Amino acid sequence: MNKKEFLEIIVPLVQKENSKRGNPLYNSVVIAQAICETGWGASTLMMNAKAIFGIKASSNWKGKVYNAKTKEYYSRNVYNIVDCFRAYNTYEESIKDYFDLICNSSRYKKALYTGSPTECITAIKNGGYATSPVYIKTIMSIIDNNNLRQYDKAS
Repeated sequence: MNKKEFLEIIVPLVQKENSKRGNPLYNSVVIAQAICETGWGASTLMMNAKAIFGIKASSNWKGKVYNAKTKEYYSRNVYNIVDCFRAYNTYEESIKDYFDLICNSSRYKKALYTGSPTECITAIKNGGYATSPVYIKTIMSIIDNNNLRQYDKAS
């Protein structure tokens, strides 16, 4: 899947789900996270489990799961591990679950209705979404290098 094909799939699904919820998040942030987490749709997690956002499956998850390799950062050290991720039947399910997680969890409350994409992704990172120490910079770079802010204006 190339970049154009990936965006053709993800952008309308993100815009639709965000709009249904009153646009609490920046589309550019959600799309950039999808790009980052899947490597533009090339990850085995996306191809085999339709898991766009790499959400871990904790013990309270009742849906399908998929085990995959991932990198985690703890105390400034990088660890390559295999972890259990939520799996889905469709991309729509994956996107809906991401919005459910971010919009309904108190740990991400500060990410909703922020003043900028930077504020939004900072609150998501600070809520515990990612362990990479450069996650905010990575997401903002993806947004800026791929003109993703254009999707914040679209309805």
